[in-house]
Amino acid sequence: MSGTHKHAAPPATVAGGRSLTDVVLGLEDSAVGTIVPTGFDPLDKVLDGGLRSRDLTLVGGAPGVGKTVLTLQWARNSALSGSNTAYVCYEHDEEALASRLLSVEVGEVKAAEDGVQSVHTLNVIQEVSLAERRLGDEVEDDPLLRDALERMSLYADDLALIRASGANTGMDELREIAMQLGPGGVLFVDYLQKIPIGDDSWTDAERSIRQAEELKELAMDYDLVVVAVTAADGSGLNVRRVRPHHLRGAAGLTYEADLIFLLNEKSYTVSKRHSAYDGVQAQEFKRGVVVTIEKNRRGKSGVDLEFRKDFIHFRFQADGQFVQEQLIDEMMHPE
Repeated sequence: MSGTHKHAAPPATVAGGRSLTDVVLGLEDSAVGTIVPTGFDPLDKVLDGGLRSRDLTLVGGAPGVGKTVLTLQWARNSALSGSNTAYVCYEHDEEALASRLLSVEVGEVKAAEDGVQSVHTLNVIQEVSLAERRLGDEVEDDPLLRDALERMSLYADDLALIRASGANTGMDELREIAMQLGPGGVLFVDYLQKIPIGDDSWTDAERSIRQAEELKELAMDYDLVVVAVTAADGSGLNVRRVRPHHLRGAAGLTYEADLIFLLNEKSYTVSKRHSAYDGVQAQEFKRGVVVTIEKNRRGKSGVDLEFRKDFIHFRFQADGQFVQEQLIDEMMHPE
């Protein structure tokens, strides 16, 4: 048969796909994706502006290291930047999250103004969250509380707090939330392993893989930024530095995720050579958390940043820095 045989022209779409021409024209007609700043510096610089829609971002670490503190603060900053944001939480109810955000605003005021005392206001917020006081009765007598409420009002309409249940909040409900957020919205899930999926025959690894797959599909289908807190498995509870392989369902999670951040206490993570003979420095390390970009499909990974804890106000100080000290690596520097 002659080599000059011509193939028939392919159809514009095959099996529901789009031709390359259509895709390229779409790139020309509109911006692809949305960048949402975390509000943390220099993290946003490393990420070339922030988190991106259509990406699945995971935030992991040991219990108590500040995963909810960090992600709720990111949600606050996302809404403050004007993005429709939802924080779906399987661990805390809406009142607890709102009281934390109010404490964040108290911390922001205190950080900006010298001499501000916040203990009384924080006690009031705690008692209001326990229904021991009424918020409206306290505002007039507490200028700091009033300032915090005014700051929170700047983003309150753009941030939905959703109490989730392992019995009632599955992927169908998350998909409905995603649809309501719309393109460029930001969905936080705290935390991934609580999403009900599968049955008793599924292993933890199988369940985690499917949970990550479903969240990634939400990000792609609805042009969302999706951020999910993820738990460490048993092997990650007694190590000085949590790494990706310590996450529950690690193999599937690390494959599906576009970004993985791991949080570790700086005092545990820094090589002992930096603090063994310096008590002051050792105390300073206890005030910091190391945020490591373990995976980043779009840019730099293996980047270690540190942020100072202000957990009395349920926040991190958003101005951080690159870690200067040597960190332990269990494969290289066992101690």
